[in-house]
Amino acid sequence: MILGRLPGPRQAPLLWGSGILSVGLLVWMNLGFATPFADLTGGRPMPDLDIETTGQSMLSLLSLLEGRTEAAELLRAMHFGPDLVLPASLGLFIVLLMRGLAPGAGLYGRPAERLLPILLALPIAYSVVDYAENVVSLLLFPPSSPAPGSASLLAEALSWLTRVKFAALFIAGILVLRLAFGPKPASDG
Repeated sequence: MILGRLPGPRQAPLLWGSGILSVGLLVWMNLGFATPFADLTGGRPMPDLDIETTGQSMLSLLSLLEGRTEAAELLRAMHFGPDLVLPASLGLFIVLLMRGLAPGAGLYGRPAERLLPILLALPIAYSVVDYAENVVSLLLFPPSSPAPGSASLLAEALSWLTRVKFAALFIAGILVLRLAFGPKPASDG
């Protein structure tokens, strides 16, 4: 089991603390921000959570938020609240999890420890892209008021950043599962 291969909370407080903090922030974001946002916008998901979004749907949301200041303020508060810490916390948790699971694990017939620098690039990329997504969202949605041409570029960038963020997070999650439950490396002899 995965927990048997990892040190306990006393031996790895940063791993466990970042994991618990990430779960708490995700719950806070969903209950405190995503659900009320959907209520205020007639069921629209927050842009950070909508992997199927397009540039056009972001522009549509921009128009909607210009008339619904409470929803726009809620989105902004989420970026300056839990989403200010979540990318770093979740990225750190996945990095520490990968580092803890790599010794003795195998990926594609090789010891996972040899691939660790490449593996760690995914959670780091997730964190960087998530912060970039937050900045673009803050530049696009009220109280910001970008020019129409800039709004189109920001909307398109935001839709792609959201997809890349989820792809990096999803692949990192699969790799963690593979490290935890996958086959052991072939012997080098």
